Amino acid sequence: MPKIFARHKNWIIVAGVFAIVLILCSTHSFFIPIRCATVRVIAAPFNAYHKIKQYAISKERVNEDNRALRKRTGDLSLEVARLSDIRDENERLRELLQFKKNFGFNTISAEIIAREPNDWTRSFIIDRGTRDGIKPQTAVCSAKGLVGKVVESGADTSFVTLLTHPNFKAGGVIKGSRINGVVVGNGKEMAKIIYIPLDAYVEKGSIVMTSGLSRIFPKGILIGEVVSAHKSKTGLYKYAIIKPFANFFDEEEVLCIIE
Repeated sequence: MPKIFARHKNWIIVAGVFAIVLILCSTHSFFIPIRCATVRVIAAPFNAYHKIKQYAISKERVNEDNRALRKRTGDLSLEVARLSDIRDENERLRELLQFKKNFGFNTISAEIIAREPNDWTRSFIIDRGTRDGIKPQTAVCSAKGLVGKVVESGADTSFVTLLTHPNFKAGGVIKGSRINGVVVGNGKEMAKIIYIPLDAYVEKGSIVMTSGLSRIFPKGILIGEVVSAHKSKTGLYKYAIIKPFANFFDEEEVLCIIE
């Protein structure tokens, strides 16, 4: 049988196609169900191909829309972040401008352009120097209060030591009680006011500001608030730990007090 099919394969195919054509062309009622079934069988692959093609086209469109939406979302996120930075900067500058108006001293604004990599909580570099009237021992403030002082000045930049630095010193006074002392850095994120009389009562939360008794810091600049008070190791005086008002991690613009 296979040999016969092989010899007459072409005739069998032709006969099959002819029979299908006869069925499709016949109008006799007997052939209608057969014709419908035949049409469905023949059309099935084409219908399947069409559906698959439409699905592929639809999926590609969905993928393109998703890619466009992801890009748009990314662009919007960047724009939101940019606008948020602008808003925060404007808020800082408004606070700094208001502080400058209320301060009553000659000041020049400066931007922090670098921080000390090994000790960045205690020092930074600003974009002002001797060309702008900035020199060593210039007091540096933010809108929240005292930040530190300039220790080195170049033509266009200056190096600022923060009030938390161990080498920092300034005359200080505790508001209300009018107790005077010396404000020094503790080498970490705090400062302290030393040489407080042993019989003085220092209340937690008391405000510490510059006393005006030191040569470079004008009177009345806010420094921070007292978080605790202790007796010195020698037992000759008290000292109080101060949490600075200025947040050295967030400061980006400062004011330098010039003569």
